[in-house]
Amino acid sequence: MTLSKSAKPVEPSLDNQTQPGILFEYPVKEQLRGFLRLEALFQQFERNRTASHRDNHLHALKLLFEILEILERGDTRAELTRELAKLSETYTQLAENPDIDDGKLKTFLKQVKQLQEWVFSYKGKFGEKLRKTPFIESVKQRTSLPGGACHFDCPDLFLFLNQPVKDKQEKLSNWVEDVKGVQTSIEVILRMLRENGKWRTEQAPMGSFLIETPDNPIQLLRIKLPADANIFPEFSCGKHCSHIHFMRFNEDNRKVPVRESIEFELACCQPL
Repeated sequence: MTLSKSAKPVEPSLDNQTQPGILFEYPVKEQLRGFLRLEALFQQFERNRTASHRDNHLHALKLLFEILEILERGDTRAELTRELAKLSETYTQLAENPDIDDGKLKTFLKQVKQLQEWVFSYKGKFGEKLRKTPFIESVKQRTSLPGGACHFDCPDLFLFLNQPVKDKQEKLSNWVEDVKGVQTSIEVILRMLRENGKWRTEQAPMGSFLIETPDNPIQLLRIKLPADANIFPEFSCGKHCSHIHFMRFNEDNRKVPVRESIEFELACCQPL
């Protein structure tokens, strides 16, 4: 546990490229799917925002539009409020545990409280003000059409993309700042959830593996596979059990089930 006196700090963001092999994740709970999608979009946005080519900055804008669309459709405020409250309650109870670093715990609880206050005080729906910005509104509508980012269709976007790199990066940073609290909240919630799952080595006879969970609800399944294995998992999850089926592509690029024993690493992340 990262709040213990002997543990090292863990970075909040997760990027599959930094993991040994390939890391697959599957959200068992529907609510978690939105969090994982937003996390991925925020990470991709930042990588493209800090790049120097204008194609990256165009892609960063499109990613920002996807973020705004998810925030407009879902009830992210209620979900963040509920999950942050759970974190605060769970970790407040650890104050009496002698194995917990009191300084780290207080710092963590302070961060959670600040995020709760940000979520509570945010006026309107997340990203509403940004969605109504004339430039964002105009470009979002145009780029939703195939080829709509072409210079004659969207001259205001063409002008933006031809500005100095630092100016574009700064504008993109200022725009996403409006919903930065959402990104940070999701990073904290997912980090603590992932840390709750312990890695173990498993064998999937004939390429299939069953996880029975009658009394222990699972929110997130994580699987590590060697990059050169050229296989991937598919999931079928129910209330009491989850099935993992390993697949590969044949010569016709059709996915087919693996019919041999597969060794893999598995972490089952349960609610706090």
